[in-house]
Amino acid sequence: MTGTVSADPVQAKQEGIYFISQNTTLKKCLNPDLKDGPKYIYKNKNRLLRVPQPIDSLDNSSVKSGHNNENEYGWADFQEEITSRVADFLRPYFDQVVLLLGAGASIVPKKKKDDSGSGDPTPNESYGLPMSGILTAIGTELSEHSSEFYSMSRMKQLAFSDKSPFSDQDDLESVLSQLEKAEEFISTKYSGKYTRTLKRIREIIVDKTKYDFDDQCMNHLALINFFNRKVSDGNKLSIATTNYDTLIEEAATKGSYTIFDGFTFSDTPIFDAKMFDWNFVKDVPNIKTQEVIYDKKVMNLLKIHGSLTWKKDDKVRTVRRVSKSANLDSPLLIFPSTNKYEQSYRAPYSDLFYKFRELLNRPRTLLVTVGFSFGDAHIFEMVNDALRHNDGLSMLFTNYSIDSDESSNLGKLKQLIDEGYRVAFLRAALNDDLPTYLKMDENA
Repeated sequence: MTGTVSADPVQAKQEGIYFISQNTTLKKCLNPDLKDGPKYIYKNKNRLLRVPQPIDSLDNSSVKSGHNNENEYGWADFQEEITSRVADFLRPYFDQVVLLLGAGASIVPKKKKDDSGSGDPTPNESYGLPMSGILTAIGTELSEHSSEFYSMSRMKQLAFSDKSPFSDQDDLESVLSQLEKAEEFISTKYSGKYTRTLKRIREIIVDKTKYDFDDQCMNHLALINFFNRKVSDGNKLSIATTNYDTLIEEAATKGSYTIFDGFTFSDTPIFDAKMFDWNFVKDVPNIKTQEVIYDKKVMNLLKIHGSLTWKKDDKVRTVRRVSKSANLDSPLLIFPSTNKYEQSYRAPYSDLFYKFRELLNRPRTLLVTVGFSFGDAHIFEMVNDALRHNDGLSMLFTNYSIDSDESSNLGKLKQLIDEGYRVAFLRAALNDDLPTYLKMDENA
């Protein structure tokens, strides 16, 4: 049983918000007076205790000295509270589920959270990296091969004069955008090495996204299985991702799923957006009826920024899907720069974005974002518009952090909660604690 007190006698320091919905905010705080003291858990503005207890029965001195442990609401209690709130949010009936995966879905932490809630979220470099991590890797690689390529600092010097200071130096998209814009204005004395370095930067980005699926530390298949069970007959689980990697394909193959990714089922698959309109069915056996049985292990995959397995075929003016290992030199990708907005209006990306928008506007739809920060303005606008105009759309945002500047896109999405839209935020990572809050293992 859980009790609350309306105020805490200790001025606790907020450690993090873990869940936000229309009527509930769950956060964890620290007692600044105790190095190893209890964590204070809050629901809205009320501190949670394990048992109901009147405010007058709390002794300030006992709380400060840490002697109130028998009533202390611990990490395990907090996880149960979060799990309950997430289950409540997911309880309504949905016809279809759309998962939107970003870079965070490919990150494997060096140490997952333990029973006390502590861990090391630093990415294991053998798997996915955030954009800042890829930018650091680019800088290191260029410095180690200075005879062949310019260093990142030299690229900036060549690209921008003193009157045009380089901004957002920790943002890969801003860096690459500004380097690309400057390419045509570089003096012929430096242009050859500059272009060669720019090409190498793109190659490093590809290299840092070519890792394989590892079911020992990655939960992609569990995620697919969990949400596939929430899809009604006749609909397919749909996954949209901005990632280039092939983790979803590999996880789905391991789970014996058939993937509709916009490519034909042939020896040399070519892109054809009409493939998304198909499904797998069979007649009901031994019964004279028009009823059919839908194959449940079928899913849509929309790789809206391209894939390591995509190759442009200029001879027939189409896109083919090939093996990853045979395509690392020239995959068809939208690289992280401002040019990606323009490229998203070209085939095949335009077809994929059209399908994504169409899925978001269907009734009784659940959108779950995983490791996606909504830094892409065009995707944010698409989701924001769908939430405001489709009364049948709900969204659960999950990421390792749900704190944000209120002027950011995340801040704007949080405002939808206050305006009564069915949106919730959960602080969790796919390859860490998200399976705990969804109880994926219990529903395997």
